[in-house]
Amino acid sequence: MDEVSHQGFVEKVEGDRASVRIVSVSACSACKSKGACAISDMKEKIVDVQLKEYQHVEKGETVNVVISTGQGNRAVVIAYGIPFVIFMGVLLLVTSLTKNELWAGLSSLLSIGAYFLVLHFFRHKFEKKFLFYLK
Repeated sequence: MDEVSHQGFVEKVEGDRASVRIVSVSACSACKSKGACAISDMKEKIVDVQLKEYQHVEKGETVNVVISTGQGNRAVVIAYGIPFVIFMGVLLLVTSLTKNELWAGLSSLLSIGAYFLVLHFFRHKFEKKFLFYLK
């Protein structure tokens, strides 16, 4: 099974769940010249991990957080692909109906806002579908 793995540190453990801090590093931030460059990118993220019954971790422990590439690809489609299609569809539809670019642009932006608002309200459903685990 193909998977994406990041090293992280356990922030807290509550029952069968652990919060793990991972550092997301772009290719630029690994470069030796990053100090002289303004575009290097390093971000810290905290992900919740469902622990299996045989896994016991403690705060501060170094772990590998893993997600399958299929789930990662699905997340990319939900976060970038669908909003792009909605944006372009609404933009083209409103432009062809009203011939007003201002309304078309505003409608497109509002549709993306509505999409992400719906995602926010259903985030608990997505948390169940996108499972990180420790390896």
